[in-house]
Amino acid sequence: MDKQFWINRWEKNELGWHMTSEHPYLRRFFSRLQTGPGERVFVPLCGKSPDLLWLARQGAGVVGVELSRQGVEAFFAENRLAVTRQEVGAELSHYRSGEIEVFCGDLFAISRDHLGGARAAYDRGSLVALPPAMRGPYAARMAELLPSGSRVLLVSYDYDQQQAAGPPFAVPIAQIRELFHPAFAVELLAEEDALPTHQGLQQRGVTKLTEFACLLIRQ
Repeated sequence: MDKQFWINRWEKNELGWHMTSEHPYLRRFFSRLQTGPGERVFVPLCGKSPDLLWLARQGAGVVGVELSRQGVEAFFAENRLAVTRQEVGAELSHYRSGEIEVFCGDLFAISRDHLGGARAAYDRGSLVALPPAMRGPYAARMAELLPSGSRVLLVSYDYDQQQAAGPPFAVPIAQIRELFHPAFAVELLAEEDALPTHQGLQQRGVTKLTEFACLLIRQ
């Protein structure tokens, strides 16, 4: 799976992962990120998620990164947000509207400087979008970007991958602990049956789906 796969999904409007309202786990566990007013929350692979707006409404500064230019521009256009754009080197474009910033480009082109001191992150669809070979580098990158004491709210899935191939992939809690050890301590916050709300996976043959949230604390 390469970058073009996701660009093609956006071009074909195959956006089965997109939600039209903020994720319930974000509302439920946002306080566990322990952010103060104006402190930044990093949102990797953010797409055009309404979670960005919700975070901004809680008083957070939001810094997203998204590979697809179409996805970035759709977020600002669909929410009728006035936006400024400028190029940042050869690999990134920076979009900003108020307290919401989104970098268009590869996650691995992002540095701590781009995040402006963010000590919190929210991953609703990043890790589960990545095939196995990319998960280790992703976890290592998050460790590089976030300083000690940072907190990450991460949402993931567990289901039988023999019933359906990802994305979204199954990344169970045991694998998350392994991937992020020893840079992050991992606490399971909640898990529940989510099959009724994921019709796409049902249609692909999945008969049992667990969605869970966990808190990662940078050591």
